Amino acid sequence: MITILFYMTAKAGREDDFAEQARDLMATTRAEDDGCIAYAIYRQTDNARQFVLFEQWRGPDALNAHIARLQRVFGAPDDHEPYPATHHRRRLPKAFLDLFEKTDAVRYDSLE
Repeated sequence: MITILFYMTAKAGREDDFAEQARDLMATTRAEDDGCIAYAIYRQTDNARQFVLFEQWRGPDALNAHIARLQRVFGAPDDHEPYPATHHRRRLPKAFLDLFEKTDAVRYDSLE
C-alpha cells in the first residue's frame, strides 16, 4: 500500500477555483480509479489557501494509472521542470500545478 500526503498552497485568488475542482476530483477518483483506497482533500481551517490531499493506493500500478488519468483529463506535465522524471512536478499535469504557488508530496510505504 502507498500513502501520499500532498501539500498545496493555492495561488492568491485561485483557492475557490481549486476547492470546486477538488470536489469533482475526489468524486471521479473514488469512482473511476481502481486501486484507490482513500482520496480526500482538506482545506486548512485558518488559511483558505492551504490544502492537503490524503491518498492511499493498493500499489504503484494503481497510482500510475491514476496519474495517467489525470494527464488525460488535465493535460500533459511540464517536461521543462528541473526535477527528476519521478518527481511529482514532472508527473502531474501542468494545468493542475499552475493553480498552486507551492506543492510538496510526501510518499509513505506501508510497514505491513
